[in-house]
Amino acid sequence: MNIIHCKNDKRLALKKTFRILDEEYYKSLNIDDLTIVTFSKIQSVNPTKSIIINGVERLKKIESGNVFLHNIQCESPFYAQILWDVSHQLRVGCYLFIEEELEVEQFLDKDYYRESFELVETINSKIYKYKKIAPLLIEQDKGLDCWSFCIPVGSGDPIFLNRCVERIREIEVPKKEIILCGKPHPDFKYFQDVKVIDDGSDGKINHLTKKKNILVENAHFANICILHDRVLLPINFYSAVLAFGDDYPITGFQSFYFQDKYNLLPRKYSDFNTIAQDLTQEIDINNVEKKDTKLISKFFYCYQHPARSRFGHDYLTGSLYLTKKNLWMKYPQNERLFWDDYEDIEYGIRMSSYGVPCRVNPHAITQSMNSRSVIHYYGYVATNNVRGKVTMSRCMLEHLPFIRRKPLFRISKEEARQRIYTFARKYGASKQTLLQVSCSTMSGLTRYLIIKKVIGDITVKLDLIDSFMADFSYYILCESMAPNEYEDIIRIMFSSASPKAKKKILVMSFILNNQLFHSFSTSPFYKKNDDWFIEKCFWSTFGNLISAVNLKYFIPGVYFPQSLKKVYQCLKDTTLWKA
Repeated sequence: MNIIHCKNDKRLALKKTFRILDEEYYKSLNIDDLTIVTFSKIQSVNPTKSIIINGVERLKKIESGNVFLHNIQCESPFYAQILWDVSHQLRVGCYLFIEEELEVEQFLDKDYYRESFELVETINSKIYKYKKIAPLLIEQDKGLDCWSFCIPVGSGDPIFLNRCVERIREIEVPKKEIILCGKPHPDFKYFQDVKVIDDGSDGKINHLTKKKNILVENAHFANICILHDRVLLPINFYSAVLAFGDDYPITGFQSFYFQDKYNLLPRKYSDFNTIAQDLTQEIDINNVEKKDTKLISKFFYCYQHPARSRFGHDYLTGSLYLTKKNLWMKYPQNERLFWDDYEDIEYGIRMSSYGVPCRVNPHAITQSMNSRSVIHYYGYVATNNVRGKVTMSRCMLEHLPFIRRKPLFRISKEEARQRIYTFARKYGASKQTLLQVSCSTMSGLTRYLIIKKVIGDITVKLDLIDSFMADFSYYILCESMAPNEYEDIIRIMFSSASPKAKKKILVMSFILNNQLFHSFSTSPFYKKNDDWFIEKCFWSTFGNLISAVNLKYFIPGVYFPQSLKKVYQCLKDTTLWKA
């Protein structure tokens, strides 16, 4: 009988166990070829193997035929990940014993496990003996050599899509394919290297969930990487997935966006989150519809530390998924939801209801090539730190106003000026205001002041509020509001508040002022469509080095087990360099 003594990573500040495992008792059960996995203290004269467990560490190489999980669910927040790893290593015909001190949920009764495990007997009224009667779903997808890279696309400027696909072409994977779903712009460079699937839409609505499902359906390989076209994959992608191991659940990488032109200002961006409320207690998680998103928008969610876990609350944000094809095919995304309908939250929590955890592969990172202003709060992001405390954090260097920022929007100054002019003219602004719009320099502050002038000069009838707000998002903000802020503003627009108060709520909206914070003295619009790219020079090298130090040692919510040198290399290899 082997014993694997697991210990929760002490950096997580989890409570120490007080329970004890009596080795002699379990020997007396006379179970052949057995490995016990436990977090409890061990009464034994024999040495035991101890391993440190956290959210990114996997339990690998269990060599015995039968496995006994002792108080895993009562002792550790990583029980879902441990059960996932153990159950996929267990051979068909072998037994999995589960004992918990308390009457907890029977995990093997969840949908993902139900067809592969059979309850054989209950020993001493507390030990549940399960027999593995069939391989688990993704066991037929063994191997990490073949990958389908799947990208949902729109018809806009392909500057980021070109670089995204170029990086995939550079990644050394034994077999790979690249599939796009949507209508790529004619200037896309790599039509000969990809398979393009038409999603059948008119392009007016971003039916992202449908696109992702279509991509997986048309993938030839068992390993799927679904990513947005703004995501730059790591050049060491293949070695990172090998290091993490096969039979992985829904998995992602840590992701960062650098808002400046020297890589001095890193910001966590759209990777691994957690939601405070138990969504399954609030809505029918298997039948979520658009009407439910209003409720979801009121919940608190923040970035989750990769080394932590709160099963049933954690989710990947949708920018990147690593998954097995059969897993996604059995549990596809909910096509009743569209982009910005909290479809990522719904998917992650629904997957956990089936027994499928989500987690982070720590062996590589991605960088986002651009960002949305609604993702941060004046540069701050809400993050669970390593001890589980919610903190508002940002890079210390964001206080320095003279560091040159990247453009905020994927449109030019002239297009932005035209949008404001069209909006102002449509809603009856004076000729003097229109002239001021046409002459505006469109820097951060002057743009804000001209928007304030336009809003103060227009009149909108109450029955046109819905279309007005859609125009305000497109022509003025140049991006979508967060649903909760949109709902708050709509409520005020239809209220008995004075026209002056309604105009003030638009000018003082969080999203508009957040945009101003990003580009106060510089323009948020690009001059050339490669303004997001970084020049190789002393300052960018220095920036990557400073950011490596900040990310490894100072910025909360980030996890780098690698050396500082390797962190620097991760940043360098995922930087959006100019050609």
